Amino acid sequence: MLTRRLFFAAILVLAAGGPGCAANYRITNQENFVTYDRPFTAATAEEVRKDADSICSHRRQVAVQISDVCNLTRCFTNYQCVTKAELPTFVP
Repeated sequence: MLTRRLFFAAILVLAAGGPGCAANYRITNQENFVTYDRPFTAATAEEVRKDADSICSHRRQVAVQISDVCNLTRCFTNYQCVTKAELPTFVP
């Protein structure tokens, strides 16, 4: 009985993606630009935003989304790392 419970618990963890199994949708990271190819969902949009924020914060910069082109299934999202002084030129 315990074996069956452990088996079903393992299946649930795998079906949910498991801890630390988040997909990495980053396809380029050159200079101050980061590009992502991701599924068209709100969850992946948030995931790539957090990833871009993390990358830019290591450089002591801020991530600004400069494009997001989607079809019914995929999105190509671009972020640029900018300094706080440059931020007013990107955000009205």
